[in-house]
Amino acid sequence: MFTVNLGERIVQLRERQRWSQRELAKRVQLNVSVMNRIELGERPVKDHELSRIATILEVTTDYLLGRSENPSMSEKQEFEAFRNDPSLERWYKTLPQNSEEDLRRLKRIWEAFKEE
Repeated sequence: MFTVNLGERIVQLRERQRWSQRELAKRVQLNVSVMNRIELGERPVKDHELSRIATILEVTTDYLLGRSENPSMSEKQEFEAFRNDPSLERWYKTLPQNSEEDLRRLKRIWEAFKEE
């Protein structure tokens, strides 16, 4: 879905806090070699570790896993925010003003999405 993997995201967030790998490992209560392997993608993260890492870095687990691009919203919350965005309603109201060709193209795109 997104190009940043879990390990990269952890590194980015850790560096934003100006923490060493050792500091984050200590805060999460992991051995530094385990944290190193997690950041390199050489070791999967256990559920309880993922939860602790997210809490320490003050983000959601969905953000760490790449399910959401918003650090403070889950995938579901992010979708709800999109769905309730007033600009979406404005966009929808302007649809009839588009050319017939553009509307047909949009309909084909919509049909392709519905098939998935």
